[in-house]
Amino acid sequence: MDNITKIDEAVKQETGYTDADTAEDEKLDFPALVVDDGTVTVPIKNKQGQLVGKFIFSPTDMHLIDRYNEVADDFEKIVEPLEHLDINPDGTTDEGDAAALAAMQEAVQRLYKACDYLFGGNMSEAFFGKVHPFSPVNGKFYCENALEAVGNFISKQFNASTKKLNRRAAQYLHGANTRTGKHRNGEK
Repeated sequence: MDNITKIDEAVKQETGYTDADTAEDEKLDFPALVVDDGTVTVPIKNKQGQLVGKFIFSPTDMHLIDRYNEVADDFEKIVEPLEHLDINPDGTTDEGDAAALAAMQEAVQRLYKACDYLFGGNMSEAFFGKVHPFSPVNGKFYCENALEAVGNFISKQFNASTKKLNRRAAQYLHGANTRTGKHRNGEK
């Protein structure tokens, strides 16, 4: 947000646009410009079909794929503070051990920051609001299961969208390489 403020202030200085001008513009009822950016609302459910959370994102955003790969590559760094901890089945540590609690909190904050970066917003609550991210689930952390599910979802959505795009492109390109005129029958 600091960059937005800096840009906004620079534009005001350069153009002479004031806060009073902004207030005046807000009084005018301009229609919103709506652009389809591919954003969808996705419910997050557990295997029993219960709603765990929901989030809004664009599953075919090329930047999302890059961010996902970056978060996946950095996962070892994210969980590094947990390296020597004994984690309880509920994802917590011994409450009497201040160092363990601090390490757990650091790992949680790293994970939340990575998750929010991945989706470009506060999405960590959608995934981890009901289940602690470091709860063990079938030999893995719950957050690993969540990130794997996200990766599979992104991949399926991206592949489906790419197929649609290719079909659409084929419609426009159909017959583009056909011969015309005297060359149609192979004449020279």
